[in-house]
Amino acid sequence: MLLWNGACMVHEIFSLEKITKLKQRHPKAKLIAHPECEEAVLKIADFIGSTTGLLKYTQQDDTPEYIVATETGILHQMMKASPQKTFIPAPPDNNCACNDCPHMKLNTLEKIYLCMKYELPEILMEEELRLAALKPMKRMLEISEQAGL
Repeated sequence: MLLWNGACMVHEIFSLEKITKLKQRHPKAKLIAHPECEEAVLKIADFIGSTTGLLKYTQQDDTPEYIVATETGILHQMMKASPQKTFIPAPPDNNCACNDCPHMKLNTLEKIYLCMKYELPEILMEEELRLAALKPMKRMLEISEQAGL
């Protein structure tokens, strides 16, 4: 396994001070956080889970309000699955007030279509590495199918 000192920029921008103030304004709201968030945010979280885990938690838990510390793309799914509940994006520690990952938004249906049509860009790798990389991809798809996503 190759490791590097990397991080997700979205999960590093949440402001502990702003989240604390938000929790004071919404005392009944639970803070749910993605595990890539900073340790200080995770310490005060009521629930920590993957994106799918956060979604499932909000469906199964009876709390009416949640402060969500992860990329905002999941908020639509949460509101769709639990329209009677309120989902508040955790505030970032920047001026744009956005929790969107610019890198995740680079993929479009058109780009995927063109990639599949022309089979480009081509990625060359050793077969052993390709097969090893295929295992977690298959597992993620299996988990998504089991979750009905």
